[in-house]
Order: sequence, then structure tokens, then C-alpha cells
Amino acid sequence: MEEDKFALVEKIIKDIENVLSKNAELYAFDIVPVDSNFRNKTPVLHLENCLGLESWCVKHVYMYCYSELMDKYFCKTKRRNSTLGSIHSEKLGRLLSVTLLLNPELNTLWNKRRDMVLRNLLEKSSELKLTRLVLSRKPKCNEAFGYRRWLLEAILQDENLQSNYIQNLVNEEFHLCQIASDKSPNNYHSWNHRMWLLNTLKKITNFSLDLLYIKEYNFSERWTSKHVSDFSCFHYRQYCIKNVILHLNDVFWKMFQNSIEIDLRKCFVNVLLKALQNDMTLLNADDNLMEYSEEKLINLLLSNTRNCNCKHNNVYLCRKFEVLFRELVLNSELIQFYKWHESLWYHRRYIVHELIISMYEYFGLKKQNGALVKDNCKKCNSNDLRQKQVKIVRYDCNHVYSSAIFKVLISHERKFIAERNSDSDKFAERHEKYLKFVEGLNIVI
Repeated sequence: MEEDKFALVEKIIKDIENVLSKNAELYAFDIVPVDSNFRNKTPVLHLENCLGLESWCVKHVYMYCYSELMDKYFCKTKRRNSTLGSIHSEKLGRLLSVTLLLNPELNTLWNKRRDMVLRNLLEKSSELKLTRLVLSRKPKCNEAFGYRRWLLEAILQDENLQSNYIQNLVNEEFHLCQIASDKSPNNYHSWNHRMWLLNTLKKITNFSLDLLYIKEYNFSERWTSKHVSDFSCFHYRQYCIKNVILHLNDVFWKMFQNSIEIDLRKCFVNVLLKALQNDMTLLNADDNLMEYSEEKLINLLLSNTRNCNCKHNNVYLCRKFEVLFRELVLNSELIQFYKWHESLWYHRRYIVHELIISMYEYFGLKKQNGALVKDNCKKCNSNDLRQKQVKIVRYDCNHVYSSAIFKVLISHERKFIAERNSDSDKFAERHEKYLKFVEGLNIVI
């Protein structure tokens, strides 16, 4: 009876291997709930590029594969140190494939596959297909994502890769991450894998990332608007915003504005005018704000009074404000439409923090140990900048607090918090406390 059971398991393993080897388009694997083999047919199911295994045999197959691996390839020193022949390597590959499909959270087995790839016993492209099957069933399997990153890193090290091949590889990875994120909410593993891929592509000199940054920015906006409770995608959204902000040169800015199909300046000006209705200094320029240059608009909103005499890139700063205020407006709309979602308020904290930090940087200040201190300019040798950081005076803080852009932000947040409090949103009060005690704005809030 025991021999018959082992023979059946061997046949199941071979059937699975046949499907894996003959169908290169497989994209999904799962366990199909079946109590017993009442049909007296193979439990390996193959339909429309999907692979399945009936649940009644899973325990027997897994125990057999795991025992074989531990007894013959891992535990015995002589066996482990001996070189693998073609027959042994094929059997080892089959056992590893089936075991990892059933239980992929075993780093020891993934390391064994790494060793086989380094010995040219397994192909990298086939290994990518295996991890795709694993992630179709276990979308949060960090071990599979880690192994996939190892494979991609090895593939991308080839300097002769064509840009079209890299683009196809990137599209496949993004598609895989999207499926994994869709199947499992709060899937930080898939979003982190997406970020890792973009960071890795930065090292490739013959591959332009500008369009990819814009594409991912737009994708993250669509995704977050449909998954408002999933903060993992908002975490990726923040990463995309940082990538856009770091590349705000003239060429990129033109492409960016054309792609999002939204007038960022108009959105920014609307926020300014609504927040400062009683400020005649700004309202006198109502008809001309849309025509202002970036330099002139920043001078109006922040003035020229700075701790440093170095020239500041006002064009870049104005574009940064336009991107961040547009994100603030978008966040406000989502909070008003999808009420009482904590992840939206956490994302709002990030936006407000970035805006405040940008103002501090402009005025040569920074937060250190919860207090504002002067930030020594690396380019300027002014005697004023050589003062000890603890000697910051209230005069320096007033530069920030009296600026028009700071008043706009505070007025906008006050009004929004009041509206949300009237709607019994408990997170509005928490946001107010964050502004007071974390950002240190208790004096002005």
C-alpha cells in the first residue's frame, strides 16, 4: 500500500512538471477543494493557462516531496557536497517546484534554486514563470518576491540588453504587482517590489525613466482613489510624488502637465484665493496670478527675506507647491466623498509635512529634536549663518508664519478640519492634534 501511494505521488509530480514544461503561458495556480478522488482521475487540473491541484492529495504530495528533499539533498553531508548530475538535478528541480507551489514560505528551498541557477541548471526565464505561479496563489509571499528580485537583478546586469526588452520586463513586473495588490489588500510586499524595480532601473544608463515616473504617478492616483482604505498604495503614491518632485526641469514639467490633463497653476491659484479672501495684498493681483511667472509668484507668497544670500530656485519651488497643493485638493475630495477612512488622513499628514518642510528650507530653517533651528547653508559663508543653531530667535519663525503661503495652508486646514468636525469625523480632531503637537503649530492653529 505504501509503495502504491508513493507511485501515485510520483505520477502527480510528473503530471505537474509536464504542465509546467509544456505550457509557457501559465499564469495561475491554486488548490481546488475536493474531498476524495471519486472520479479515479489525475488530481492535476489544467484549463486555459491555469494549473490546479485537488486538495485531497496535497498533504500526501507535500509530505513526500519535503521528505525526499530533506533526506536526499539537504541533510546528508555526502549527498549535499557531491555534484549534481543531470538526472539528479531534474528530480531536484521537480521536487522543489512542487514543494514551493504548495508552501512557498521556505527560504531554504529558494536558496537551493538560487544555487541551481548559478550552476546553470535552471533558466532565469523559467524561474520567473514559477514565481509568477507562486504569487498567483500567495500574493503576499515575501520569499517569492525576494527570489524574483534576485533573478531580475541578475538579468538587468547585462549591459547589452535592449531598451524594448527592459520595457517588456518592467511591464510584466508592474502587471504582476498590480494583480498581487488587487488580490490581497495592504500588500506592502508588492508595492515595495514595485519601488525596488524603479530604484534598480535608475542604475541603468540606457533606459529613460521620465515617462515611467509620470505613468506611475497617474497610475497611483487612479489606484488610491479606488482603494481608499489601503495605506500601502498611498505609501507608493508618496514615493511617486517624490520622484516627480525630484525631476521638475523644464522638459519633464512640460511632459508632466500634458499627461495629467489638469491645469496645476489654476488649481493652485484657486486654493490661494479661497484661503485668503480677506488679504487685499494678494486679491489685488487676482486677474494676473495665472499669468505670473514662477519666480514672481514665489516672491509674492514667500517674499525675498531669507537667512541666506544664495540664489534660490524659485521656479522649482513653485512647481513643487503646485504639485503638493493639487495633491492636497485631491485628498480633500476623497475625504469628503469617502468618509471616516484613516488612511486618507495619514496621507494628508504627509502632504502637509512636505509643504511645511519646503517653507522651512526656503527660509533656512529645519526641525531638530522637535524645535526649529537654523540650517547652515553649504554654499554661503555669511557670518549670520555661523551662529549656533540654538540661537534662533522668534524673528526667524515669523518669516515663515507671516508668509502668504503659510497663511494659505493654515487657513485651508482650519476650514477643512471644521467641516469634517461638523460631519462627526473623529479623524479631523486627530489631524488637528498632529498639526499642533507633531508639526509644532500650536501657536498658529
